[in-house]
Amino acid sequence: MPILRSLTQEYKQLLTEGQAYLADLPETALYWRPPLPYHDFNNRSGGEWFIAMAGGIEYVVNGILSNYWDHPAEWTMRETLSTPTRLGDYLSDVISLTSKLETALTDDDLAKIIYLPNPRQTTIGTLLVERLALAAQHYGQALATWRAFLSQPTLPDALSPESSSTSRPT
Repeated sequence: MPILRSLTQEYKQLLTEGQAYLADLPETALYWRPPLPYHDFNNRSGGEWFIAMAGGIEYVVNGILSNYWDHPAEWTMRETLSTPTRLGDYLSDVISLTSKLETALTDDDLAKIIYLPNPRQTTIGTLLVERLALAAQHYGQALATWRAFLSQPTLPDALSPESSSTSRPT
């Protein structure tokens, strides 16, 4: 299997498994966070981890395909992706975008040097591998957060809007 196809298949697998997980997730768990003091400043809800995963993939793929290096912003806010269905639809959009990358490039393109806006230069292949590793980490963090949600003995207090604002890092 060509290297590029293998990388894009790994992206699609993470996104597809994310969709499957979202399909079985209670809506109240999407943006739940463990109550204080059981989280730190890097804590995100499972939904936020999935948004970070998909948004990061979208950022890299758009950057490579169109030299459009802009973080997805307004369409990746938790207010926009407020339900598991909406977040799942966003993951579908990123899967489609990843398919475009697979058809637009070949393995020969992986060694090409690109210049990122931060400023940094790297190869397309290196950037794709780095993003895949980070996306897998985000996926794992989302699942860990949702497992913590499902293990809570009592959930109603942790799910109220007042408690979710107090459990956010300041």
